[in-house]
Amino acid sequence: MKYFQPDFELKHFTEITAEWLKTNNIKTILSDLDSTLAIHHQPGGQDVEEWVTMLKENGVELAIVSNNSQGRVDRFSEPLGIHGLGRSGKPAIRKIERYMQKMGAKKETSLFLGDQLFTDVWCGKRLNMKTALVHPVGEEHEPWNIRLKRVFERLIRRRW
Repeated sequence: MKYFQPDFELKHFTEITAEWLKTNNIKTILSDLDSTLAIHHQPGGQDVEEWVTMLKENGVELAIVSNNSQGRVDRFSEPLGIHGLGRSGKPAIRKIERYMQKMGAKKETSLFLGDQLFTDVWCGKRLNMKTALVHPVGEEHEPWNIRLKRVFERLIRRRW
């Protein structure tokens, strides 16, 4: 059960500040999209735009890594001027490792950010990088299959 335990638990992605990044030596963030940065199938809000600006100002590269379609990822990431990998296959890592190599990202200075234990945290652990779990954004808008996964996640979290 400890294998699914993230290195960091955050209420919201905006808790990752410039100071936090420096303290934890983070140069690259691989982030899930839906329920992590935005409500399912919705664009990001002002908080996302301001956060992405802060990351860029601090030399931190952000890449969206989502199991959603490439079209959804592109609609979110292109206006923000960030990278995006759709249909990533999380928690599988092969496609993500190739993407990281193309980006020039190093595992030891990367963070995997997400809202789910079985895809995001597990994937980050398999990649041997730091992981951060955030509370889901817009949980009431999640598809039924994700709401079902949340039940099992709560059972695992009780055992930490």
